[in-house]
Amino acid sequence: MKYIVPFLFMFSGCMVGPKYQKPDISMPAEFEENARNIDADEDLSQWWEQFNDPVLDELIAEALIANYDLRIALEKIEQTRAQYRIERSHLWPEIDLNATATRTRISQNLFPVPSTGNAAASQATGGSSFLPGFLNIFQVGFDAIWELDFFGKFRHAKKAAHYIFEATKEDCQSVLISMLSEVAVNYMGIRALQAKIELAKEKVQTDEEELAIADSLFEIGIDNEMQITTLISKLETDRAALPVLETSLKQTVYALAYLLGRQPEGLMEMFETVRPIPTGSGKVPVGLPSDLLRRRPDVRSAERQLASATEQVGEAIADYFPHFSLTGISFGAGNRGGSSIGYESNKLNKLFKSASRMFSFGMGMNWDLIDFGRVRGKVDVQNSIQRQALMTYEQTVISSLKDVESALVAYFEEENRRESLMQKVEADRRTFEIMVNLFNVGLANEIQVLESQRALIDSESAFVESEQSLAGDLIAIYKAIGGNWN
Repeated sequence: MKYIVPFLFMFSGCMVGPKYQKPDISMPAEFEENARNIDADEDLSQWWEQFNDPVLDELIAEALIANYDLRIALEKIEQTRAQYRIERSHLWPEIDLNATATRTRISQNLFPVPSTGNAAASQATGGSSFLPGFLNIFQVGFDAIWELDFFGKFRHAKKAAHYIFEATKEDCQSVLISMLSEVAVNYMGIRALQAKIELAKEKVQTDEEELAIADSLFEIGIDNEMQITTLISKLETDRAALPVLETSLKQTVYALAYLLGRQPEGLMEMFETVRPIPTGSGKVPVGLPSDLLRRRPDVRSAERQLASATEQVGEAIADYFPHFSLTGISFGAGNRGGSSIGYESNKLNKLFKSASRMFSFGMGMNWDLIDFGRVRGKVDVQNSIQRQALMTYEQTVISSLKDVESALVAYFEEENRRESLMQKVEADRRTFEIMVNLFNVGLANEIQVLESQRALIDSESAFVESEQSLAGDLIAIYKAIGGNWN
């Protein structure tokens, strides 16, 4: 035996199955949509600060503490960390403390022996001269079973669990990035809706003034009834838009409260004051496409999932080979079919006497020689899972490129649109000012002034929508390139 154990340990470093290597992914040299205004030295680990809005900063800080999705994701990290410890423990002996005390009545009819005629002795023994009526057994000790990992089954399982743990951390990072983006997007939506509501109220007021003027003209016979009904239709249409905007505002505030881990009641008070939509600084630090492999947590998670699937292939292949174990180095009670060292006695006061000591030692081997394809099936399953993980990783890389390109083109095109809308607002504002001046000198009527005011309100509303879209597109870029990547 003293030669067998060292011999077996010589093979404990052997690991069957594939050795994982990170796959090479061909990446483009640069993005199709070249980024502009890039400042490589800018620290954007907290990208939301680029909007220079203290209320947004406050909301982000609260969400980092209270958001339920993030807290659940953090708990999943703890779960996979514990699972890794479980898999790691299989490399070492399992040691249990056991103690038993049993009292057994033995059937006197099991091995009947004729009585010798001594009635007292027969009665004392329960009817038999040789078998006791009751038997007490006391045991105490330890169990230790150790399956030796000759072919790497447990080491593969340990590595697979560790890769899953790392993937879960990346998944948590993805949840964090998505949560931060959602908080910022909802905040931009709230500010945009506030501005739209104010403009919608101005528009309704303009409609009411125009309708009042038309009524006055109709009463003196200058205007006709069709003009009145047209203006009433326009007024009611603009009035009907207000409840829709109010509903959207409240629903967006409630969605933000959910992200903050709050109950919806009470958060509306934070937005009683109307503030402008935050404008980003315009810096888009995209970098090279290859950087996505280290920035995007979903790409890193997919790669760790692939590594885990590869290790699980090796874990399944190890079942082709025999399993060796030091079978039950068992100290007394609870001996599970192997050797034992401990104390056993039928009298409690003699349990720890030298005469009560007992021991045995053994080794075991188990090898499924004929399993009708069970092991091969398990290996084929894991191979398929590994191939799926590889394709998922490659798909995630392509998806990340698509996300960045889509976010960039949306942002840059919206910048152009915003510039045009800004020029239109300036032109309509100048038109309104000119019309007011003409009205003051009697060269324009009040209806013309109100019509130019309506055109200005429409232009301003379109500009608000563009600013909201531009802020959302900038957030989408930060999210697409990895968010909190530093």
